[in-house]
Amino acid sequence: MRGKGDFVRPKRRWYVLLLSGIMFTFILASATNFVKGDSIDPGVYSTNSAPYGIPYQQWTERWWQWDYSIPTAQHPRENFTPAKCASGQHGPVWFLADSLSGTVERTCTIPAGKSILAGVLTGQCDTSDPTLHNDQDVRQCATEGNDYGVIGATLDGVKIQNLDQYRIDSGFYNITIPADNIFKTKPGTYRSFTNGFFVFLQPLHPGTHDLHLTVSVTNPIKPTYNYAADWTYHLIMKP
Repeated sequence: MRGKGDFVRPKRRWYVLLLSGIMFTFILASATNFVKGDSIDPGVYSTNSAPYGIPYQQWTERWWQWDYSIPTAQHPRENFTPAKCASGQHGPVWFLADSLSGTVERTCTIPAGKSILAGVLTGQCDTSDPTLHNDQDVRQCATEGNDYGVIGATLDGVKIQNLDQYRIDSGFYNITIPADNIFKTKPGTYRSFTNGFFVFLQPLHPGTHDLHLTVSVTNPIKPTYNYAADWTYHLIMKP
């Protein structure tokens, strides 16, 4: 069993909400990635886009692989330090960790020109869990906690609409889990499924930006999913 904060949560079903009522401001750099932003929200990649030639859903798989790949002591989700924000980062997209309880502030220095992918409400399950007997079980495990919650988000204080429409399935893929991982999952390569809501930003202008996220989940079917978190990223986009 895994937990968010002090309450029990089913194995590796980690959810951070992105439904309606989300606020963002997008201060964008000139695009080095020529994929267009979403028609509803310029500056946010649409779920049918392929940033840097890779389909959006594969980036969500990569976010989860990154989340597992970082040794526990260096993981940016817990006991955060600015240096941890750079853990495991490589390539054109910078991954931001979620928060599972309380109120936290995090300062991250990110090279200008990087896109930014934050998992907001997302669940992942795989065949390392012996209670999951087939693909249907794995998919249900990854998706069932993503239907309830109230969220707020701002980027430099300005609102964005309709991010509740950004829910996406990864499809099935193989995930490789190292021995030292934050979820204490048995190492190996497993058949996996990811579902949820991600914020995928095109590059921001050099300078400072504040990304503030709040979530309160009240699941009437499985209360073990319930939690609240409030976290702010102070992003320093460095030329």
